[in-house]
Amino acid sequence: MQKHIEPHDIIKEDPSSQPGLLPDEPNHFNNRHVGSVAAAHSLHDMYSGFLPPLLPILIEKLGLTNLGGGSLTLFYSLPSLLQPLIGSLADRHNLRILVILAPFITGTMMSLLGLATTPVVMMAMLILAGLSSASLHAIGPALNSKYAGQKLGRSMSFWVNAGTLGYALGSLLLVTVYDFLGLSKLPILAIGGAIASVLIWFGLKNANTCAYSSKKQKNSPKHWGKILKVMLPIAFIVATRAMMTVMLSTYFPAFLRERGASTWVSGAGMTLLLVAGAFGSYLVGSLSDRFSRVHILGFVTTAHFASMLVFLRTDNWLQLPIILVIGFLEIAALPVLMAMVQDSFIEDRAFINGLFLATNFVGTSLAIPLVGRIADLYSFQTVFQLAAWILPFGLLSMAWIYRINKNSRLV
Repeated sequence: MQKHIEPHDIIKEDPSSQPGLLPDEPNHFNNRHVGSVAAAHSLHDMYSGFLPPLLPILIEKLGLTNLGGGSLTLFYSLPSLLQPLIGSLADRHNLRILVILAPFITGTMMSLLGLATTPVVMMAMLILAGLSSASLHAIGPALNSKYAGQKLGRSMSFWVNAGTLGYALGSLLLVTVYDFLGLSKLPILAIGGAIASVLIWFGLKNANTCAYSSKKQKNSPKHWGKILKVMLPIAFIVATRAMMTVMLSTYFPAFLRERGASTWVSGAGMTLLLVAGAFGSYLVGSLSDRFSRVHILGFVTTAHFASMLVFLRTDNWLQLPIILVIGFLEIAALPVLMAMVQDSFIEDRAFINGLFLATNFVGTSLAIPLVGRIADLYSFQTVFQLAAWILPFGLLSMAWIYRINKNSRLV
């Protein structure tokens, strides 16, 4: 019986023939570049983490519904539609400056968000922060993987972990500063973003976002048949995860407040969720370099579904360990998905990464108002339960991907 071999499991003597590398790329893990990109992601997402705990505060301040307040976050995500374009440009031109400036731009906008007096002002600030975020997330993972050698899954876990921990710290930092200093003093936090961008500039001054230098490769057309073959099942997986992702990011603090938690506790719950996710991301991302990514993703999805159902049947302190398990599993899937799409398109890493993130944006963008509306009509408890039951449908696409890999396996 022949053993199924994933493309990323094959190791040859010639580094240029190894999956995940092009002939002109390094085959070792560059700690300085990978670390600098991860730092940019962490500090940027720390400021992004201000939005979920701020949302219920701003909903109350401006007299908005859950649907109206949640829909404001779409303006932060809207520039994500530009990620394939940004990624394609970064594959051909060195756009590391966009990675360097991301903490400064997003940090400034998100620190000033609490001073917004109207939804229109909030929209403008969120769009500017969203442009910065879209640029970082389109370019950063590809730049990270370029300097990761053969450890693609591990580098993606570094990327995800950095953002997750930053996001977790941001939620806790925001609620702490808000409780001690109030909404009007939040702009002081913008100073950290400016300092971070200066330090990251030193770490990335020799980095290059270009995926390759060959003029022939630069002018080569995109293989859309291959792109669709890979991205269609991935898009379906994203769709089945969309409501769950929105519930555990945008609305999780509001969900905990609905269940009786204070502002600080709801922010801390978000932090616990994300810290647990950092461990899950590192462990599962690293394992995906050694074993089938599809098998690992299927296991994570099944376990995540079960843990969400258990959470709905627990109360008080018993919810704490279940929150940790949910966080561990929810974020663990992301580096695996990112590594799966980059495995197939090493010559267009930033483009395919941008396309994946744009697809993810469409899924979450549709889910945000849907979750808000259902919560207005029923409750966040109802939405959470619905999101849990939709999640296992993603296993159908994973079976599809497995079948495609099996039919095209290398022997």
